[in-house]
Amino acid sequence: MKTRIHISVPVSDLEASKRFYSALFGTAPTKVKPDYANWRLDRPALHLALVQAPQVAKGHNPVRHFGVELFKDGDLQDWRKRAADAGLSLRDEEEVVCCYAKADKFWAQDPDGNEWEFWVRHEEADAMKGESSAKEGVCCSPASAQAATAKAESVCCTPAQKAEAQAAGQGCC
Repeated sequence: MKTRIHISVPVSDLEASKRFYSALFGTAPTKVKPDYANWRLDRPALHLALVQAPQVAKGHNPVRHFGVELFKDGDLQDWRKRAADAGLSLRDEEEVVCCYAKADKFWAQDPDGNEWEFWVRHEEADAMKGESSAKEGVCCSPASAQAATAKAESVCCTPAQKAEAQAAGQGCC
């Protein structure tokens, strides 16, 4: 039985988000309307829909972390290279202990601050997070970790506020 996961993400700027996701997944959207775009992908098996909804997208959406588990280091390197060659800003983590597993991964953040994690699990771990990774959050999302560290707030601010805080040498606001 063939299946495909569906995720619908509210976005504040559809054009910027279409550029980001086209670069991240290496292909143009399958369907585009003035307030909507979607990708029907086989690799990963995903139906991603973007819906123009600025009031929801700018920091008010509690779902901020999505991931694609890969099973070969070469596949992770291929995904990373394509995303980097497309000009996306990426964060790498090597041999990090997170969510009871040791993995290599990279992260990309969409224009509204949603984190996309691509990883290969190398082995299981006995801890949620590694001692050297004290900034990791409960869900292992870098944005969530910064939010938890900064004044114990439960959610991170908008990408613009986050950039301002980081420029001032502070964590997420």
